[in-house]
Amino acid sequence: MKKLLLFVALVIFSLNAKAQDIEEKIKGGGFYVGANIGLPISGASDISTFNFGFDVAYLFELIDNLEVGGLLGYTHFVGDDFFGTKYEDASFIPIAASARYYFANHRFFGGVDLGVGINAAGDAKSGFYARPKFGFDLGTVALIASFQSISGGTDYRNNGTYYYRSYSSFTSFNFGVEFGF
Repeated sequence: MKKLLLFVALVIFSLNAKAQDIEEKIKGGGFYVGANIGLPISGASDISTFNFGFDVAYLFELIDNLEVGGLLGYTHFVGDDFFGTKYEDASFIPIAASARYYFANHRFFGGVDLGVGINAAGDAKSGFYARPKFGFDLGTVALIASFQSISGGTDYRNNGTYYYRSYSSFTSFNFGVEFGF
């Protein structure tokens, strides 16, 4: 019985120490504020000419060189004329889990944001949000290249009827800058 009580006490103590360690890491995390511009690709290039956005993330170091956290942002696809059809702008609010891993003494990093892109404006549909990214950390500022995809797609309307064209996703290749606090 004494061995069982000792084992239970050790387990509770180690779980408490681990929880405190994670709590300390969360408190030691940092905010990142970024802005980006992009070129729509694939089907999105037929209905959009330009993409821009911004995001705010809070990341904390879970283990050496690995940061995880959450991201909230805004991305906007500017509508285009395609074969005489004027497409509306589409806006999304991405809510995502974010992770990044640092290489080469915290200079280069690779990361991914995964979550949902909620339709904020336009005929677009909400959908799965994915954004793999690569960056170069200069200290307070980081330069980032990313691929952004929101899978909701759209069916554009003309006076209540649908066009024959339907798009499965909004995708873009983006370049941006990020500030860490």
